[in-house]
Amino acid sequence: MIVDVQGAAGTVVQSIPISALTTNSTVKLKYFHFPALPLLDEFDEALTVNSVKFTVPASSSIEDIVNALDGFVQGGNRVCYVWYNSHEFELCVGTQAITLSAAFAAAVKLPGTLAANTCYSSSLFEASVSIYSHYAVQIAHARGHWSDHEYDSVIAKVRRDGDVSAAHSRYFRGPVHVLELSVNAVKRDGTVVAYVSPEVWGLGLQIV
Repeated sequence: MIVDVQGAAGTVVQSIPISALTTNSTVKLKYFHFPALPLLDEFDEALTVNSVKFTVPASSSIEDIVNALDGFVQGGNRVCYVWYNSHEFELCVGTQAITLSAAFAAAVKLPGTLAANTCYSSSLFEASVSIYSHYAVQIAHARGHWSDHEYDSVIAKVRRDGDVSAAHSRYFRGPVHVLELSVNAVKRDGTVVAYVSPEVWGLGLQIV
C-alpha cells in the first residue's frame, strides 16, 4: 500500500495513523515532491550602501540570490542589477558604491568593495556553492542507516536532483501504530537542521 502524505509550508513533521505494523513490515520512500534543497543560509547585513544594510535571505538556488539582490532599493534607486546564466554570475552596481560582508563576498566570489557604476562577474556553480548535502527522510522506529555504532531512523536520503530510485525498504524495530514522519536538511559538514518548507510538499511511503 502507498501512503500519500502532504503538508503546508512550515516544519515538515507529520503523525500518520495506520493499521498496526510489526517487525516484519517495511517502509520505503516511493516519491518525493519537495522544493529544491536549500543552497545557502541567510547572509545578515550582506550589503551596505551609504550605511544602509541589506540582508540576503536563505536561498535554494543562485536565481533566488539574483532575485533578492535585484529587489534592493536605497534612496529610490536600485542598489544593483544582477544576472546569472547557469555558470556566470554578473553584478552591476548602481549609482552608489556597495560594501559586501566578508562571508557574502566569499560566497559569490566578488571583491568586498564594489565601485559605483561598475560591473563585476564570477563563475558560480550550485554544486560547489551549496553548503547542503541532502534531505534526510525519517520514520520513527524504522531501522535506517548504520551510523555511530547503531541504526538511525533515516529511511532515505534525497539529493538535489530529487532522485529516489536508490531508496530501498526498511524494517521496523518494533510494533508501530502511527508513522512519525520528519524531514531534515543535512549540511555538507554533517549538521542536521529541521527542514522548514516555504511551500506545500508531498511524498509517498510504500508500506508492505
